[in-house]
Amino acid sequence: MASAVIFMAVHSGPVPQYKCSNSFLSTTKIWGTVLPHPVWGGQVPLFWGFRRIKLGLSGGRDRGEAWVTVPWKVFGALPAQISHMHFGRAMTGLFARWSMQFRLLVLALAAGIVGMGLWYLPHVSVDALPEFEPAQVEIQTEALGLSAVEVEQLITSPMEVDLLNGVAYLDEIRSQSVPGLSSIQLLFEPGTDLPRARQLVAERLVMAHSLPRVSTPPVLMQPKSSTGRVMMVRLSSSEMPLMDMSVLARWNIKPRLMGVPGVANVSIWGQREQQMQVQVDPAVLQARGVTLNQVMETTGNAVWVSPLTFLKASTPGTGGFLETENQRIGIQHVLPITTPSDLAKVSVEKVTGAPLTLGDVASVRENHQPLIGDAVLDEDPGLMLVVEKFPEANTMEITAALESALEDLKPGLSGIDVDSSVYRPASFIQSAVESLGIALFVSLALAALLLGMFFRSWRVALVGLLVLTVSTVAALLVLFALGVGLNVMVFSGLVLALVVVVGDLVTDLNGLQLYRSHPVTAARRDRAPANTDQERLGEPATEGGSAPGPGNERSRRELIGSALQQTRNPIIFSGLTMTLAVMPVLVLSGIDRALFVPLVLSYLLALAVALLVAWTLTPALAVSLLSVNAPARQPRFLTAITDRYHRRLDWVTARTKWIIAIGAAVALATVAGLPMLGAGQPAVPALQDRILQIQWDSLAGTSREEMGRVSALATDDLKDIPGVASVGGHVGRAITSDKVANVNSGELWVTMHPDADYTRVANAVNEVIAGYPGISGNVATYAQNRLQEERSRSEHEFSVRVFGVDPKLLREEAENVRDLMSNTAGLVNPQLSLPPLQPIAEVEVDLDKAQQAGIKPGDVRRAAATLLQGVDVGFLFEQQKVFQVVVTGVPETRASLTSVQELIIDKPGGGHVRLGDVAEVRVAPNESVIKHVDTSRHIDVVAGVDGRSVSDIVSEVESGLANLDFPLEYHAQIPAQFTQQEAHVQFVWAVALAAFLGILVLLQTAVGSWRVAIVVFLALPLALTGGVVAALLTGGVNSLVTLFGFVVLLGMAVRDSILLIRRAQALKDGDKVPGQRVAGETAWDETAAGRARAPGQRDTRSSVLQAGRERLLPVLAGVVVSAAFLIPLVLLGGSVGREIVLPLATVVWGGLVTYALLTLFVLPALLLVSGTGAPDDALKTQTVPGAVEVPERSEMS
Repeated sequence: MASAVIFMAVHSGPVPQYKCSNSFLSTTKIWGTVLPHPVWGGQVPLFWGFRRIKLGLSGGRDRGEAWVTVPWKVFGALPAQISHMHFGRAMTGLFARWSMQFRLLVLALAAGIVGMGLWYLPHVSVDALPEFEPAQVEIQTEALGLSAVEVEQLITSPMEVDLLNGVAYLDEIRSQSVPGLSSIQLLFEPGTDLPRARQLVAERLVMAHSLPRVSTPPVLMQPKSSTGRVMMVRLSSSEMPLMDMSVLARWNIKPRLMGVPGVANVSIWGQREQQMQVQVDPAVLQARGVTLNQVMETTGNAVWVSPLTFLKASTPGTGGFLETENQRIGIQHVLPITTPSDLAKVSVEKVTGAPLTLGDVASVRENHQPLIGDAVLDEDPGLMLVVEKFPEANTMEITAALESALEDLKPGLSGIDVDSSVYRPASFIQSAVESLGIALFVSLALAALLLGMFFRSWRVALVGLLVLTVSTVAALLVLFALGVGLNVMVFSGLVLALVVVVGDLVTDLNGLQLYRSHPVTAARRDRAPANTDQERLGEPATEGGSAPGPGNERSRRELIGSALQQTRNPIIFSGLTMTLAVMPVLVLSGIDRALFVPLVLSYLLALAVALLVAWTLTPALAVSLLSVNAPARQPRFLTAITDRYHRRLDWVTARTKWIIAIGAAVALATVAGLPMLGAGQPAVPALQDRILQIQWDSLAGTSREEMGRVSALATDDLKDIPGVASVGGHVGRAITSDKVANVNSGELWVTMHPDADYTRVANAVNEVIAGYPGISGNVATYAQNRLQEERSRSEHEFSVRVFGVDPKLLREEAENVRDLMSNTAGLVNPQLSLPPLQPIAEVEVDLDKAQQAGIKPGDVRRAAATLLQGVDVGFLFEQQKVFQVVVTGVPETRASLTSVQELIIDKPGGGHVRLGDVAEVRVAPNESVIKHVDTSRHIDVVAGVDGRSVSDIVSEVESGLANLDFPLEYHAQIPAQFTQQEAHVQFVWAVALAAFLGILVLLQTAVGSWRVAIVVFLALPLALTGGVVAALLTGGVNSLVTLFGFVVLLGMAVRDSILLIRRAQALKDGDKVPGQRVAGETAWDETAAGRARAPGQRDTRSSVLQAGRERLLPVLAGVVVSAAFLIPLVLLGGSVGREIVLPLATVVWGGLVTYALLTLFVLPALLLVSGTGAPDDALKTQTVPGAVEVPERSEMS
């Protein structure tokens, strides 16, 4: 409330507009424009002979409003009352006044938030890592019996080129062709809606019927989480054959598990599909005078349905009806063939002479398909079921539902041992959630206890506990409402935010404590004249313009509102600073963006929610629990600290030059040391999941039996390690599995006892795996391996991709590119990344010999394929199950190269010929895996980078590639990750530079002086020094997540620096209590240096030293409480506490020391040199005489 001399001039226009200026306080430079009142069509209203004029004011960095009330009939200069309101403080005041007026409603809402959290939080989705894979669609096509080259030629290339290339929003096509399987991945542009992408791909797959019929139909795989495996179930039995167990797994267990909400896929390792096989011996057929085609036709036509279109069984027909006068009776044919002996009784078609049955010319039996993988168990033989989940699915809920489903199935699985503990991530997650929940509760209680000790008030402790609890629960609820599940990255951001919130709460409580201990402040405010801003808000003024004494409700609200006004603005500036500091993270790309955005999002949202809680709940609790006339009670142990601080501060401020020199050197060293901390560190630390995944590979071409034997030996060795509870695994792959591999690849899963020494067991496992020569192994957790698989696509420092068709010519061109790169400065050790080779038996028909024998190459392939691999000729349908009927050769036909050469091939015109007489059978090297990028084969030429920028290397290599002559259909290009790397890095640095400048602007806005803002900005690295030193000494930086601890230190340093500077400005301006003046004192005019100071004003040195002394308690309290808050999370947080929180805490603990030294010692010394800048508030409440010059009435109409 103030009176001022306002001069107004009328401007023309339909709505009166007035310019005003404050002629008394020239240094505040108040000016503004009369705002139209929103009544009566925007015209200035008339109030019974009075005019109430609304002014929009601007003073320095402040904005506000002013109401001027003057009589209508009086012209000239008259006294006028003007209310000034700072914009930022208006927001704080608005929330505070509303919260205190409706405090019961606010407290009820807070209780509701906590109650909702207690009900909802146990059901939130929890996982180890966020989803980090790009939007992608995978298509798998099984082609059992085809080599990798045949899979590429017959399946992968036709699908890529003819069906999938050109799908909308497609970013890249990748594929792998391995023996028996084609896997095509379609990666879409960032932000693509996955269901929409799947629909577009599914529309293209409608044309898949045009592919050669050498495979099963392509399968559009379900979308799966980045860490997709949610459970591995071991089925074993000493009583039931594996084939019968496979039938149960395929037709009973898998459908039940697939019906669990959230389950995306269930694959069965070691599945033996029950088949009715007609096994023929070519020599027997030749002796009986029966051809292979006769056996196929007889077998296929003997059953109801056949996939072979040239057989009559391909169109089985329907039964029809019997029509009578009263009934329609359907006709159903019952297949008499249910066992191999039944099929063996069927007569062979087109036999001359005595009738023959299938049993006479072939062996009919139940058997299974050639295995593409198998389960590795530590006891009885069995199967391994791998269950995968959808993205963002709740692991805990899925696990509970799966275990419930398995329990429901147990009555029908007699004789089968079901073990769901081979891999169960829910165990790790549940343990982590429980330990972290307890640790977080203890941290909140410990922080509240310390607050009560520092402020010597149980009421203050209760306020702190409630505010921290509601802030934590509300932040979690907001995150989950936005669809953000809880994982280590989200938890890290939440912990960092809570550290900041604890410091902010100390600042708020300290401000409240100061105002509670100064009742004279309230009395001073109570002497405000009538027509105050409180009166405008509906609070009646007392008689004579005075309010009741300081103990009443109005005084309490005013005190609390004033206290929060003083602390909230610096906290807001601190939050904005931290927001700018993490902006470069938001422009990262790829897997780094996917990992770090959830951390940043949780961090910023938690800070925003905590700010809203502080604006609303803190005032409501304060007005409900805290009294006004509370004496300031400083803890006894702080008395000695305060006295010693006074002496040390005087000593430091007397040596400002040395402080500046040392501080500059330390700041430069800190800035130089920060990049060293993150060099070579992973994005996420390895969590100590007590289930280790061992990925190992033998030489390409190793048989399934040999790989299974070695895996069984390794299983026995691993079980002998003390601390190992169980071992299970699998070899090769399974149908629709997450592994695209051959039988020479396998995995073992080692489960530790809960109390086992993790490091010792992990080292022992590595020693066991290293003891198997010829096998490369990798021991890590499942989450680590999934991250590594995703990063392996771009792990090289530099590469050139050479595209082509023919493998030999492609390699020659790749070697030319390697020679080019060898002569390029900055590239180290360029090498060709070639796929491994494996032996394969090639069968090549000699056309001349085939012509002489009267046989075609296709006849040889089809006959050999039937005898060696088998052909599905029909299906049996019984008991809601489908079984294949297969014609194949006896096992002896595929025992060796000689057995292949001795195969008897039927001539189309009759007679037989030996395969070795018309074709060459030889062993040759063949690629075990063929990879495509954007529909083409490629070879990557990879190299390291040393002593030169990637952009310069890219320019030189591109120039060299342009001078190379490539054959038709061959070319080389540098992947986009390298060509765009420099531009992206420059963009990230540009964003970082903009963030730095933004922080500087925020500091200037907060303190009102560019000189002071620059000084603070340059001194901020000192707050990080302790964190850098602590990390270097302890090796605490185990991942890039740890570096976010420096953001917390930066925000805390900005907050307390602004509080210190503003307090020094206020003291220099004459304030005795933060934000208040003694009546009659005027603002200090910093531009009038050397003039006599008004009563109550201070010089720069005394104001800075006094501000430092006043900030001692809140700074120390903030350091101690913030540091203590992290201790339970480290000690009680389990694996997450050790691997995530401890490195963060190390950085924060070390940084808190230097942050306190900066705030309490260095910054005061710097302010003595630079000055404190402009006063805190240019629009502070003034009480001065004044007059308003009123325009004539004619101009107001």
